[in-house]
Amino acid sequence: MSSTNSVFAIPEPIRKFFSLFPLHTYPAPENPYSKQITKPTLWIQPPRKLELDGQDYFSRDVECLKWQAYLSLRGITDFDVRWDVAEEAGVGGHLPTLQLPSGKLLSTLRIPMWADTVQNSSIDALEGYKDAEARDESRAWVSLLEGAVHSELEIANPKEHTLASVLSGGPRRALETVVHPPPAPLSGISTPFPPSGVQIPSYPVHLRYRKAIQSLSDRLGTDEWLLGSSAPTALDALLFAYLYTALQSPPAVRREVERHPNLVNWESRVRSLVTPPKQGDI
Repeated sequence: MSSTNSVFAIPEPIRKFFSLFPLHTYPAPENPYSKQITKPTLWIQPPRKLELDGQDYFSRDVECLKWQAYLSLRGITDFDVRWDVAEEAGVGGHLPTLQLPSGKLLSTLRIPMWADTVQNSSIDALEGYKDAEARDESRAWVSLLEGAVHSELEIANPKEHTLASVLSGGPRRALETVVHPPPAPLSGISTPFPPSGVQIPSYPVHLRYRKAIQSLSDRLGTDEWLLGSSAPTALDALLFAYLYTALQSPPAVRREVERHPNLVNWESRVRSLVTPPKQGDI
């Protein structure tokens, strides 16, 4: 046995060399996506001001904020939010995503049905609007918010794209798809290279944004909810998300909303309704 050990023994010079690089074993890192939850949790993009130590509850992303407001305005307040999840981990590679205590993940398309189940009720054929005319009119306001207003916010608050998000094949709403008329490409018109990039003039976009804000102010008036609904609708959640984001944007964007006291007061009132009394640990 001793002869066998001596044959396979590590030579002393090599042993001393290896001793300069000791092997340390560390425990496996905790997987944040497997963390056990006790209540529905909405995965969102981070808030704007993480240095406030969690005081800023609302996502910097309009789409995520819309669903935060939607759940609260539907009367579902017992849910958490977390922003330590990568966007690629969401359903379809996008956020927001709703995680249930069972571990099941829901895309935004399935959140309204889940809300109906939680409340043991469903939105009627009018979708919460006072009549069919208001329901049909809501489609135009959604188009205005996701077109003219969204374009201005995209220019004022450019997003940082990671390599993974650029390479992901999921659908994206690029800025050029919501600008009318479509902007011309930066290159590729008279060159052998394919078109790349876009040249978006900011003034026409800002002018459309200003007119959109004016129209929203005129239509809201002194009503409690947009289009005169007796209770908040999905359109109100969308309007809040855009107004809140606009009021957190650079001065040129923020001032257009501040010119209309009814919009500022409405946003403040709705913000108080959708802000939880106490933010849990993220």
